[in-house]
Amino acid sequence: MNRHEQESIVNADDLQGVCSQLYQKVGVAKTDADTIAEMQVLMDLRGVHSHATRGVPGYVRSVMSGDTNPTPQIKVLEDNPASVLLDGDRGLGHLVGIRAMNLAIEKAKSASIGMAVVRNSKHFGAASSHAMRTLEHDMIGFATTNGGGANVAVFGAMTNSIGNNALSYAIPTEEEPPIVLDMACGAVAAGRIGTARIYNEKIPLGWGLDENGEETDDPSKVAAILPAAGPKGSALAMVMDVLCGPLSGGLMGINKKYQPGDAPPEKLATAHFFLAINIASLTSVEEFKAEIDRQIRMTRQAKPRKGFDRVTLPGEIEWELTQERRANGIPLHKSQLQNLEALAGELGVPVPWKGK
Repeated sequence: MNRHEQESIVNADDLQGVCSQLYQKVGVAKTDADTIAEMQVLMDLRGVHSHATRGVPGYVRSVMSGDTNPTPQIKVLEDNPASVLLDGDRGLGHLVGIRAMNLAIEKAKSASIGMAVVRNSKHFGAASSHAMRTLEHDMIGFATTNGGGANVAVFGAMTNSIGNNALSYAIPTEEEPPIVLDMACGAVAAGRIGTARIYNEKIPLGWGLDENGEETDDPSKVAAILPAAGPKGSALAMVMDVLCGPLSGGLMGINKKYQPGDAPPEKLATAHFFLAINIASLTSVEEFKAEIDRQIRMTRQAKPRKGFDRVTLPGEIEWELTQERRANGIPLHKSQLQNLEALAGELGVPVPWKGK
């Protein structure tokens, strides 16, 4: 069965409305629920399904179980001219991340750069959904995170020894789509391996190791994800871990999983790091954007190698997908829709696409 036969097309606004109502049903304020749903649907529009509405049932059930706080009282622990340290109060990471990046942007308006470090949070979705918040302010955005464990094998190892810490840069442009880098430090995000499982597809060798430390193309047998580009991915993952964990007063990801000891819960929770760079503090915004546009156009002129139809920039394919899917709907795996529909039925939320 090919991918199209396993999918249904859903209108983006319908999907966003259902997801918002699901969050509201478990105590998230309407404005916050709308914002989270918008961020997650944006990732579906961009084709990043591993970090989009597929995760909604898990997030909602985490609130229902008491593990995640739907109305966090986010605390400012340290406040400096260019930086801030926050305690996320076990809140939904999307909400905590929004507050943190907004503070970083405000700092950057007066101090040229703004940095927000967060501890005691939860999974914040796609890193790019936070980095891109700086674009409308003519700033360069950066976001990274570390979770509560380790699922990547450090270069040369056969077992999990570091987190698959995601990172994203967002760079504004004038006429061209913005440059948006969003990557895991592992060869692939764990969610993409999950996608392959859902679609009953093989994965490329080089993505993961089985329990015997051998490379596997079976997504159901992946026991450890390989680092991206060998030692380079390992090193990036460690640096991202430092920016989020120890810098927030917390722990490196591997120590959260294997050596929790008597550490307080806030040190074991997910941590984030956000940075906003105010272009206008350093150079002309117009000249900056024009130069980035020129770079993009020059890069596109490069001759594609065999097997490639064209040369694209980071975020360009996602930008194009967003325009197409806003107009024609989002293809989602039927099992994902069934999970959303089951939760909606449980919480009394109407599903407009059901029966269409």
